[in-house]
Amino acid sequence: MVEKEGLYGDEAINTIVQMMENYREEVIVIFAGYPDKMKRFLAKNEGLRSRIAFHIDFPDYNGEELCAILELMCKNRGYTLEVGAIEKCKGIFEIACHNAEFGNGRFVRNVLEQAIIKQSARLVGEYRGKPVDRETMTTLAASDFDINAAKTYKTNQVAIGF
Repeated sequence: MVEKEGLYGDEAINTIVQMMENYREEVIVIFAGYPDKMKRFLAKNEGLRSRIAFHIDFPDYNGEELCAILELMCKNRGYTLEVGAIEKCKGIFEIACHNAEFGNGRFVRNVLEQAIIKQSARLVGEYRGKPVDRETMTTLAASDFDINAAKTYKTNQVAIGF
């Protein structure tokens, strides 16, 4: 809302500042965003910046932490991961972590959702109408993570050789 001129961003900020002042004993305001965008946001209004008591910076997750988030998401949805899938995802997440546009937990959710779709297509092809047991239906394999989200942050590798 405040990134483009003419979208009432300044008016909204002024209203927030006024409410923060008028109701400072009754209201808590939390602003959240990526560090660079938050700096630009706070620079839009000196009154806003001066009313922010403290800042908390949350570092991005690393590959292992993102794997733990993936495992929790899988558990909550009733899925398990093969050992190879966990290792593959750790590699995907470690590469993605180095990208400035990386979305942390949102990226993990996208990876999982695409893997579930890929797993469904794999099972339809493998079983061709035959019964599939529950364990098979709820286990994600490493190949299920050959997906678009995983390719988003692949590094550009230059081959050197003869």
